[in-house]
Amino acid sequence: MLRSAYGHKPAEVARALRAFGGLPQVTVEDAATIAGALDLAERGMDFADALHLGRSADHDVFLTFDRRFVKAAQAAGIDTVRG
Repeated sequence: MLRSAYGHKPAEVARALRAFGGLPQVTVEDAATIAGALDLAERGMDFADALHLGRSADHDVFLTFDRRFVKAAQAAGIDTVRG
């Protein structure tokens, strides 16, 4: 929503989510996975895709029909995502 409706860049959205998650009254589940997903989102990967990828880190391969996800993962140096 922040990107599509308001035109914010991925890095701006990631910084805002990091700031929100760092508030004392906010609890973040699986902070390491979220942080990794935000790192990838800052580099241009869709946050939801990055989050799914992080949650599947203990698997050998991530299969998807989403060609853009495969290309974004390859651009980020991740070779476990296959279409």
